[in-house]
Amino acid sequence: MASNQNRTGFVARCVRVARAAACAVCAVAAPVAAHAADTAVKARPPPAAPVKIYSTVLFGGFDYRKDSYYGYGGIVAALNGNIATDGFLVRAMGLYNPYSYTSTAVAGGIVDGKMSAGEAMIGYQKYFPGVTARLFVGVDYEHHKLSPSNPLDRNEGTHWGVHARGELEAPYLSQWYYNLHGSYGSATQRYWVRGRVGYNFAGVIVGPEGLATGNWVSNEQRVGGFLMFRSPQLAPFEVSFSGGYSQTDDIRGGKSGYGTVELSVAF
Repeated sequence: MASNQNRTGFVARCVRVARAAACAVCAVAAPVAAHAADTAVKARPPPAAPVKIYSTVLFGGFDYRKDSYYGYGGIVAALNGNIATDGFLVRAMGLYNPYSYTSTAVAGGIVDGKMSAGEAMIGYQKYFPGVTARLFVGVDYEHHKLSPSNPLDRNEGTHWGVHARGELEAPYLSQWYYNLHGSYGSATQRYWVRGRVGYNFAGVIVGPEGLATGNWVSNEQRVGGFLMFRSPQLAPFEVSFSGGYSQTDDIRGGKSGYGTVELSVAF
């Protein structure tokens, strides 16, 4: 009987010790678990903002030199919906250019011209490390209205042909900026080539530029500088100012200065 009571007391004491130990473990573990859960909640990063995808770029500009000025506007659109990836593009542009030149073939010796031109092309864009390349091909259109009419000017009238364009450009956020754009239209054998090199001061790009252009009756060369502003943090727009020295045929303005303003925006 005494032995049974001793065993019962021993068992009861073991139960009490086990309960006390379990309570102690819970008292220690509960704050640790709560702290771990709280830390996990606090450490969870905020959801990332969605990346804005642009499919289209609108562009335009104005250019002036002695005896000639023009304005233009156009659009480039990515067929895959993302202008920042490899893929096919469509491009269209229109231009209007009043100009004048001297000629002994007309009464009064001065011809006033108005050129309207357009292009519609399809192309492909490829991103490489350190450079973006684009190539376009399509339809070329030019119309020149002369007053008075000049029988010796091959530009007069309406002309159709094939237009090709190529572009090489530095990555958008590159510290060193460069681009080389060239185009050729068979309508009047018009060519246009421009190269730029500059340094990107946190969205302000400064550097020199050179340009050559012409067709089957005239040509022009330019040397100057450009100042470009970009703001990818605020809006996907770009504005560029350039100016310098121009030399063309004496009858079409000769030596003079030039100035150009260009703007583009993506959406």
